[in-house]
Amino acid sequence: MENKKIMQEEIMVTVLCTAYNHEEFIASAIEGVMNQKTNFKFELIVHDDASEDRTAEIIREYKERYPDSIFPIVQKENQYRCCNIYRSFLFPNVRGKYIAFCEGDDYWTDQDKLQIQVDFLESHEDYSMCMHNAVKRDYGTGEESCLDTFPGDGTYSQKQHILAGLGTGFPAFASYMVRANLLGGMPEFFLASKVLDYPLRQYYANCGKVYYFGKPMSVYRAFTPQSYMKVTMGSQQLYNQYTLEMIHFFEEFNKYTKGEFNEVLECKIISDYFGFCQSIPEEKGIPKAMEAGLDINKVAVCYKRLSETYLDSSILRMFEEGKKIFIYGTSRIAQTCKRQLDYAGITFVGFVVSDGQKKAEAVDGKEVHYLGEVIANYHNPGFILAVQPVNVGAVAAALKQYNVKEFCIPYSIEG
Repeated sequence: MENKKIMQEEIMVTVLCTAYNHEEFIASAIEGVMNQKTNFKFELIVHDDASEDRTAEIIREYKERYPDSIFPIVQKENQYRCCNIYRSFLFPNVRGKYIAFCEGDDYWTDQDKLQIQVDFLESHEDYSMCMHNAVKRDYGTGEESCLDTFPGDGTYSQKQHILAGLGTGFPAFASYMVRANLLGGMPEFFLASKVLDYPLRQYYANCGKVYYFGKPMSVYRAFTPQSYMKVTMGSQQLYNQYTLEMIHFFEEFNKYTKGEFNEVLECKIISDYFGFCQSIPEEKGIPKAMEAGLDINKVAVCYKRLSETYLDSSILRMFEEGKKIFIYGTSRIAQTCKRQLDYAGITFVGFVVSDGQKKAEAVDGKEVHYLGEVIANYHNPGFILAVQPVNVGAVAAALKQYNVKEFCIPYSIEG
């Protein structure tokens, strides 16, 4: 026991890396960690979840180069389907005072990253974690941009951390550094879903202050072939399970924070209820919702709003007034809205997205416009906010900038 304690004290940071079919990326992830310049010792634990390519082989090659610093966990059978990898295999092996993260398709770009974060946490005991800005690189196009989750260096409130990630803005998981000793007090529900980065950040934001460095020190690769969200969004079954897990998490988190952020969290919960209902037919969704303990009244309202034959009265009013109607959004709800308008025989001009947002030229045969273009080219248009309830506030704010008052919100629980 004494020798083990000495080893634990010698290691300041344990870096955790998960990999699955990351042959193309894993070398960059490992090298970004091993190139760190520090005045302390750190270790890297790499978990390969039974990859079908050369990922495990590449990890073993790096283990030979850094035998005292890299510790592989190579699975013979895929574990992701049956458990939370971090809870079952990574967290129990942490020896450092701090934990940093870098998934196998991301990588660190600043050699001083660990030193900067450790120095901060060592001198600020009331902070539970810190994070930093990152560059987002689109795997398909190679396009790069900074995430810029927050305006700049500083301490941000838990409400701000709750909001960061509910829409499109989020901090990169590879930017996190947390205090390892706080893991022991984490309630089980934080680790119950397949998603870790958002729940983990909320737990630590509840434990203490969180500092954000505006300097980009890592790269987040978006839309890689094996990325969790790309795989999940491509499967109705996986997306349905994801929404179910998120509903349970946010309901438990709302209780955990004693309703302090109820307005925001309820909005997110309703969004996930819509997501659940969109990803499973009603005849199967109702029994599954009952079995999972969901609010059946909310489920029923969502199915009603998503029905092809449903038409919100405010949409009909805009049509009768001769408005040039636009569907705001291009996601699943927007496409559901198109089907409802088609069924009702209501014509609309096209889809709309916020200025600067990445967009397709057309969706379901209808052109996609930027908001600014619509305002410039159409007199007094009418907008249907066909977005998740959690994104309504951001869209309404974008409309307000153009003094737009004519819009409706048909996809909500209320009304």
